[in-house]
Amino acid sequence: MKLPDLTRPARPAKGAPTVRVEAGSRTFLAYDSAATAQHVGAIATFALPDGAGPGYLQELFSELSAAPAAAAPFTFRPVGARLGAATAAWRVLAAHEIDLGHHVRRSALPRPGGPRELDALVSRLHSQPLDPARPLWEFHLIEGLADHRFAFYFKVHHALMDGAGLLLRLLRMLDPAPTDAVRPFWATANEPSAYGLSAGEPGGGEPGAGEPSGGGAPTAADVARAARRLAAEARGERDPALALPYAVPRSMLNRRIGRQRVVATLSCELEQLRSAARAAGVTVNEILLAACGGGLRRYLRERGALPEQTLTAGTPVSTRAPGDSTHLISITMAAMSLGTDVADPVERVRLVARSSALAKERAHGLPQGLATAYGAAFSVPFVTQHVLGLGGRTRTPYSVVVSNVAGPPEPRYLRGARLESLSAAGSICHGMALFIAAVSAGGRFSVVFTGDRGTVPRVHDLARYTGDALAELADALGRAPNPAPARSS
Repeated sequence: MKLPDLTRPARPAKGAPTVRVEAGSRTFLAYDSAATAQHVGAIATFALPDGAGPGYLQELFSELSAAPAAAAPFTFRPVGARLGAATAAWRVLAAHEIDLGHHVRRSALPRPGGPRELDALVSRLHSQPLDPARPLWEFHLIEGLADHRFAFYFKVHHALMDGAGLLLRLLRMLDPAPTDAVRPFWATANEPSAYGLSAGEPGGGEPGAGEPSGGGAPTAADVARAARRLAAEARGERDPALALPYAVPRSMLNRRIGRQRVVATLSCELEQLRSAARAAGVTVNEILLAACGGGLRRYLRERGALPEQTLTAGTPVSTRAPGDSTHLISITMAAMSLGTDVADPVERVRLVARSSALAKERAHGLPQGLATAYGAAFSVPFVTQHVLGLGGRTRTPYSVVVSNVAGPPEPRYLRGARLESLSAAGSICHGMALFIAAVSAGGRFSVVFTGDRGTVPRVHDLARYTGDALAELADALGRAPNPAPARSS
């Protein structure tokens, strides 16, 4: 089925409220095919509450289905966007104009209802592009998990939310203690919106994807200054651990992709990573990057496709001020080494930690407001590649995206059901066939590997190898007489 052309602006109905949303230069609404459908997803699993009867999930689904979509951005339907443009126009729909039966759905897993079956279902759901003739989101209640559990999968276009904004939204639906309340996030309006709508306007009253909380969006001059700085760093002498955009080896991960997605999940205790981080004197995120580097090294070596030069990770970095929950898109990007050219796990984590420190020093040394422009400076050319049809045919700013979002450490509940795990599925596109997303919640650390089925075969192998690399790293740090030195921060 051919998707509607979003490259030509469409006129909204006469008198319908519209709003323009700052979507970020690396996110664009226009589809060149289903292969570039830019949505992100979240997967949550729950334990049924004690005493839940056979009708519990039907009652939950009925309550979810009865809650009208009344909050931005769940009322926003795209009405046109220039391909690659940083802004998009939307029509704000009234609740009665939204077919909630399309957006809120119910699925069941085949037996035995384990992690593989859940991954397979989410893979199919994540492969399907969102319908641009409707608001760009879907919620799926999933039953049939083993051991009296259920799950949900939610996806939304990346122009409306980044990963951290998605997590903020989901947490508003969960309670810190068991209750019978159900508060679907698509029905909950809050403070005035950053979408440009004032409270009382149709679709208003909800935090949005406006300017980063630290100030205005970067200007063309800001981006140009950041680009000149990038070029100077590329020409000059630099620390080998410093990862620069586009200075990456060609690999099988950076080709054209197809329409099908596969997700594979790795889950462990958060304390396992914290223990390794303490032993190495590094952060949990640096342990994650080093483990991903080890997993990718083994995965690519088995296929005779390991480059001599290390792969790099594009890591989203939040630009939210502490305590800010009013911006659903507020990020920039940083490039960090994965150490895939280093066999020894302890040496690899040292390299990753050094690369991370250099990236942070560089970001902190930028003038105010230039940090976001710095990310845009190497994201804009990547978007331009897609505008020109060159995505997957030219060099990419980094080898893979690795995202890490911290969720709530305390228990959370949905209608009395306790949250067991929370994870995220990322968006992939031509030239970026793998997205690794980690989320910690309730003491669990869940990592989802989202890959293109044809370009990145057997993604479950990569997930398993990354788990093995984490165990190897933890063991090596325990035996190392001189673990990686701690850094002051």
